[in-house]
Amino acid sequence: MPKIDNLSSGQIVGIPLNHNLGYIFCKIVNLMDYAEIDLSKTFHFLIYPFGYIENDIKLFSLPKFLNSEPLTGGIFIIDILPIINKNKWKIVGQTELLDYEKRVPDFRGFNPIVAKYETEATSWRYYEKGLATKWILAEYDAVKHLEDNTAYSHDLIEKRLSMEILRKSNIEIQKFYELKEWQDLAVYYNMLYTQPFCEIPNAMKGKVKSNNGA
Repeated sequence: MPKIDNLSSGQIVGIPLNHNLGYIFCKIVNLMDYAEIDLSKTFHFLIYPFGYIENDIKLFSLPKFLNSEPLTGGIFIIDILPIINKNKWKIVGQTELLDYEKRVPDFRGFNPIVAKYETEATSWRYYEKGLATKWILAEYDAVKHLEDNTAYSHDLIEKRLSMEILRKSNIEIQKFYELKEWQDLAVYYNMLYTQPFCEIPNAMKGKVKSNNGA
């Protein structure tokens, strides 16, 4: 397969889950298509995972994908191009984006900066429209539905999505992960402190909640 050097919004990628849980499928969003500022020198790819899984990536069905529920908000990824070029993640299709997927989302963070996990948070903040150079203090309730501002490597994303599927299936995560290493704990607490995406109205997906609830 020829090496690719860019990705288009709306492409669908198949991602292998941990522990032989199958393949999960995600929309790709290239934020350069929608941002008001130049993001070419920073991370600008998000994935929007859906709760559609197949045991074999070759069984991917676009109708099944389109009829499945979104699993999480948009997650920043560091190394999507290299991992697709290595053929570990595979492009399986193309579709239209939903309206909220076309927005550059707000992202959540927490203080102190040196804290590793959300359990250590003393206060919360958000980055408006993903602008990492400016953060704004907020109450947890206003940002609990936002994804973390961290850009993750593919292996941590596979781990996070595997944990999400286990949680959704009411399977004890500790049976699959020891939750001792920081990589496990980072994505585990990130998941626990993030409101399930299916509970969030489309109008509020990726948007910080204001004092009036909008």
